Amino acid sequence: MLHASSCFAPFAAYDVVIPCHNRAHVVADAVASVLAQDHPPQRVIVVDDGSSDDSATMIRALAAQHDAVVAMILPRNVGASQARNSGAALARADWIAFLDSDDIWLPGAARSLLSGAAGGHDIVVGHFARIEGDGAPQPPECGWDGASIRDGLASGGVIGPSWSIVRRAIVERVDGFDPSFHNCNDWDFYTRAAAAGARFVRIDACVALYRTVPGSRLVNDTAIGARNAARVLAHPYLVEVAA
Repeated sequence: MLHASSCFAPFAAYDVVIPCHNRAHVVADAVASVLAQDHPPQRVIVVDDGSSDDSATMIRALAAQHDAVVAMILPRNVGASQARNSGAALARADWIAFLDSDDIWLPGAARSLLSGAAGGHDIVVGHFARIEGDGAPQPPECGWDGASIRDGLASGGVIGPSWSIVRRAIVERVDGFDPSFHNCNDWDFYTRAAAAGARFVRIDACVALYRTVPGSRLVNDTAIGARNAARVLAHPYLVEVAA
């Protein structure tokens, strides 16, 4: 397992893609947490996914205030997968982080995640801390134990976009996130990346706060979630684990 402090080669350039749907009340927090990194991104691409609140107005204002922020306003809601793909199409750096608009990067997150790049890895995974409402952060956690990524993914959606970073070449190799998944899209993405030969590593650093904020969440639809989980588990890469 790689420790965040163990390797400080020159850090790679990275872009951050933040998809946003009806998160006008928190998206500025996500953007601010990225801009505050001591190793800043080249671009913060904030994608409004057809929001019905003031998200688009907020995102345009952020872009007007910060040269590094790029506003992409989609004319209709297309879902998180396509919103991420649309943002990734504007990325130019070698690495892309996909931060959810209701989550926050902790100080030093970028340096910690990019510490894994020096080992020749393609996807670096950190820890996160949950925050329920206005409560205090819970102890750091990571669903993947850092051993076999195939076994980890076969056990569930163990990696989240907000606490990982991906080599842009891998995003392009697997054609990004599958828009047919309205949830479990991240689990599907990392599974297809692993099947395509992406090299994963876990670091010990807690890099993100995973927040529960008001608003609709498709992920709460248990019937859709069960169907999508079955689709991911049917991928040949994971079927081999059960065989």
